[in-house]
Amino acid sequence: MQHENEFDSRLTEKDFELIEEAKRFSHRLHKPHYHVVVSAVRTSKPLDKIYTGIHIESSVALCGEVSAICSMINDGREMQELETIVALAGDDNDKNTFRLFSPCGRCRELIGDCNRKARVIVGTIEQPYVMSISQLMPLKSGDIENEYLARRAKSEQQH
Repeated sequence: MQHENEFDSRLTEKDFELIEEAKRFSHRLHKPHYHVVVSAVRTSKPLDKIYTGIHIESSVALCGEVSAICSMINDGREMQELETIVALAGDDNDKNTFRLFSPCGRCRELIGDCNRKARVIVGTIEQPYVMSISQLMPLKSGDIENEYLARRAKSEQQH
């Protein structure tokens, strides 16, 4: 029996579907040195829909995870509906070769803002596994700030 604080890192059939959708999206849109990372997001039930997004390289890059989340929200979904996300990169020389990416810090913050229980597929294409966003980013910047403010208020009350 799984305890409340434990997290199951095993992939489901739906996780593999999400990885395959990200690969299809990469096949369709990958441009060497420009559209490197693509992401796919699955929303929670009852909708259970996949949204995709692509990294856009520019002077201020837009990550694939942000793009996929924006697609989800643009379709009328709520941020907390984000259930699972994956980011992968296609190879510039071989469109059938991929590698998984762990979200950058900015994307981890956004994913955590959407759903503190969101599942993130990481590892390698050959051996993917799932982590919760809370495992990837145990202390969000807002959590640290709130803890600091609470300690400061407690300290001021004691003086």
